[in-house]
Amino acid sequence: MAKRVLFAVNPRARSGRPERDRSAAALRARGHTLVPVELSGASGELSRAIVAHRDAVDAVLVGGGDGTLLTALPGLVETKLPLAILPLGTFNELARTLGVPHDPEAVAALLDEGASIPLDVGCVNGVFYFNEASVGLSTRVARLQTGQVKRALGMLAIPVTTVRAMRWLRPMHLEVVDERGEVRRLRAVQLTVANSYRFGGVVENPEGSLEDGKLWLYSIDVRGWWSALRVVGAVLVRRFAHTPDVVAVRGSRFTVRSVHGRAHRVFADSEDVTHLPAEFSIVPHGVTVFVPSERVDAIR
Repeated sequence: MAKRVLFAVNPRARSGRPERDRSAAALRARGHTLVPVELSGASGELSRAIVAHRDAVDAVLVGGGDGTLLTALPGLVETKLPLAILPLGTFNELARTLGVPHDPEAVAALLDEGASIPLDVGCVNGVFYFNEASVGLSTRVARLQTGQVKRALGMLAIPVTTVRAMRWLRPMHLEVVDERGEVRRLRAVQLTVANSYRFGGVVENPEGSLEDGKLWLYSIDVRGWWSALRVVGAVLVRRFAHTPDVVAVRGSRFTVRSVHGRAHRVFADSEDVTHLPAEFSIVPHGVTVFVPSERVDAIR
């Protein structure tokens, strides 16, 4: 069935400009009507456009990386319009997790032949995210992953910038309170609150889910090279949540603050969004996304 599609492609994404016309042509070839939105980079413009066109379109296609998807989330959560993802960034974490193809023709086919599944959405201090929100080492890594670095290195930007960021490795002393009121005092070089079971390019927890209404909080304390190697080994064998260097807690709400009152920055899906103290929560089935039909069982 032909759909009216709000069509927004980030021209500054890694492969944005070359793929925009191919995607538009593929959608029109299938009989879909496009409502184009030009993105200038202004804060909140994509979400505002989604809300403004909520009664004029049947679906939203967003072309870009995880940062572009982040800017669309408030409008998608509010309108409940289904989302098609055209992966055009460097890492495309969510698209990789969902098995969304990179080819514009294949993405256009998802609107007709794919499955639409509801996904949970994470939230930190009122900012929505898909994959994870973090404090500590990864925030330094994200700062080092400039557009120039990502264009030059691609996926290699993850290990290269992580090694560079290690020189600023400092432990944080944090207090975490869950929805039951249980308080934990943690020493950590990295704290991550994940919505997805896969994040950071390489980390995967098979016990996680994008549909179970729960978050996973991971507190990582590396006290030496042997500890760092143990964490790396646990990541490689998909036992990250069970290594002695990681405290892993599952829940629907966490409040995190620095014991010493420091306003550590919080990054969500690699974007700088807020600082501690922070409240992390979840919006069950907050967004519907088109995925390949054969990937539905794997995602769940």
